[in-house]
Amino acid sequence: MGGFGLAGLWMLLAGSLVASVLIATAAIVLADRTLPKTPGEGHNSALSPFLTCVSLVYGALLGFTIVVAWEQFSSAETNVSNEASTIVTMYRQTVGMPLSEQTQMRTLLRKYAHAVEGPEWENSLRSGTGTETARDALNEMYAVLGSQNSSVADNPITQKFLDQLTTLASQRNQRILDATPRIPGLLWSGLLFGGVVLLGIGGFMRLGSARAHLCLLGAIAILLGLLLFVVFWLDHPFGNELGVTSAPFEQSLTVFDSIDRGT
Repeated sequence: MGGFGLAGLWMLLAGSLVASVLIATAAIVLADRTLPKTPGEGHNSALSPFLTCVSLVYGALLGFTIVVAWEQFSSAETNVSNEASTIVTMYRQTVGMPLSEQTQMRTLLRKYAHAVEGPEWENSLRSGTGTETARDALNEMYAVLGSQNSSVADNPITQKFLDQLTTLASQRNQRILDATPRIPGLLWSGLLFGGVVLLGIGGFMRLGSARAHLCLLGAIAILLGLLLFVVFWLDHPFGNELGVTSAPFEQSLTVFDSIDRGT
């Protein structure tokens, strides 16, 4: 998934709202050209059941999609925060290691944090993959632990560090997976088509004032466009300042400096 940036995000919002209003306007114009000038008294009554049915089905589908997308967005945000907290915990745990292992681990943890908050973050946005730098840092930490003279089981600090390292690797994999949109194209097709159908039926309803009809249906169109944009934004948690950012890893590097100073 490519990063949109803040400007691209606002342009996407504006485009979705304009497209929704244009669809609503087109529905009203089409209705004016196809329906008689004075529709029968039962015209609105005949369309009401269809409008009610489509509204209920579409509202349920859209609401369910927003809830699921929000849960996935929150999960991605929480996972990034947990990953950043994990490397801080690991950095603190190095205090109890021998000096040689401590120096190696701190160097590798800084290497990992720099890679994640910079190149790997951008790479995961573009292609949904990590970088070799962060992956190599993880592998080297495993290698350092495996090369110690004392066994892991006999060293409580090392055992806890190994547990945190395993957690870190899992959190990194989850972060990379979260960068890929989860809502399938078939569901997007249903959401978009359902919105067009809903606006289309609304355009064929008749009100006493054409201007009032356009304002009312335009307001509904703006609401639908806004909600669909929210779904899209939640399904792409990374890539803009309004989503999940690499700020937790930048904060982790600041904490590393504080630990080095003994504060």
